[in-house]
Amino acid sequence: MLTLFLSSVCLLLLLSGLTSMVEAAIFSVPLTRVHLAHDQKRRGSNRLRRIKTDIQRPVAALVILNNCINIGGSIFVGFLASEEFGKNIAVFSAALTFLVIIFAEIIPKTIGERFCDGIALAAAPPLLVVTALLSPLIWIIEKITRPFARKGQQVFTSEEEIRTLAHIGNEAGEISGHESELIHRAFLLNDATARDIMTHRLKLSTLPADKHLSELKPDKLDFSHSRLLVTDGGDIDRIQGVVFLRDLLLALAQGKLDLTVGDLEHPVQNVYESTPAHKLLIEFQRTRQHLFVVIDEYGGTNGVVSLEDVLEELVGEIHDETDPISETQTGATESPPRSPSPVTRSG
Repeated sequence: MLTLFLSSVCLLLLLSGLTSMVEAAIFSVPLTRVHLAHDQKRRGSNRLRRIKTDIQRPVAALVILNNCINIGGSIFVGFLASEEFGKNIAVFSAALTFLVIIFAEIIPKTIGERFCDGIALAAAPPLLVVTALLSPLIWIIEKITRPFARKGQQVFTSEEEIRTLAHIGNEAGEISGHESELIHRAFLLNDATARDIMTHRLKLSTLPADKHLSELKPDKLDFSHSRLLVTDGGDIDRIQGVVFLRDLLLALAQGKLDLTVGDLEHPVQNVYESTPAHKLLIEFQRTRQHLFVVIDEYGGTNGVVSLEDVLEELVGEIHDETDPISETQTGATESPPRSPSPVTRSG
C-alpha cells in the first residue's frame, strides 16, 4: 500500500508539473520566434504556429487537463492516504498542497518559461491531439465564457512595443545602438513630409530651357551639384525638367553650342508638399529618379526633395566630398546641418 501511495503522489506531481510547464512555455514563447522557427523548418514549428495563432482552445485544453489531474489525482491519493495515515489526513493534505505548489507549479513553470522555445516546439504536436480530443468540452466552455471574452481581432504587436523592444535590446546588448536608432527613425519616416525635408525654392539653381549652350559660361556653373532645374522662360513655378551637369559639360566639350538646355533635359516628377517621406522613398524606387519637385496645393513650386533627403531621415546626415567641413564634423557634439540638395544654389 505504501508503495502505491508514493507512486501515486509522484505520478500526480509529474503529470501536473508537465501540464504547468507546457502552459508556461506556450505563453512565454514570442510569436516572432515561432515564425523564425517556422522559417528555419524546425520540427513542430508549424503546429506551434497554429497554436499561437489561435491560442484560446489549446490553453483551455491545458487548463482542463491540469485540473482533471489535480482534482482526480488528489481524490485518489487522498483515499490512499486515509487508509495509510488515518487520523493524520490533515497533515498529509497540507504536505501534499505544499508539494503541488513547489513541484507542480513553481518549478515547472519556471523551467517552462526559461526553456520556452524547445518545450513549446516539443509539446505542440501532442497538445493539438489533446485539444482535438477535448474539443466537445472546450466548445461548451467557450459558449459559457463567450460573454466575457474580448471581442475583435487580437493585436499581436504595435509600433510602441517594437520601439520598446529595440530600446531594451540595445540596453541588453542584443542589438547595437545604430540598429536601435535605425528602428526608431524608420517609424518616424511617415511623420516627415516632403515640406519638412525639402530644399526651399529660394535656394534652387535653374537654367532657362531656351538658353543656348553657347551662352553658358562653365566657370559660372555650380560644380558641387549634379542636377540643375530647367524652367520655362526662367519661371521657377514652371519647371520642365532637370539637366545633368555632366551632360552640359560633355556637350560643351564636344562643341555642340547650337543646342539649348531644353534639348538636354530629363523629365522630373512633381509631388505634393504633404507627401510622407516613406511614400517618397517608394516613388524614388518606382520611377528610378533621385529628385522630385515639391509643389503646393495651387501647383506652385515650393522646392525640391532628393533621395538623399529621405535617406538622411533614416541614417542621419550624409556628407560627401563637396560639402564644406563644419565644426560639428571635426569633434563638436551638435547635430550637423542638413547637407544641400543636388540642385541647391552654392551662393
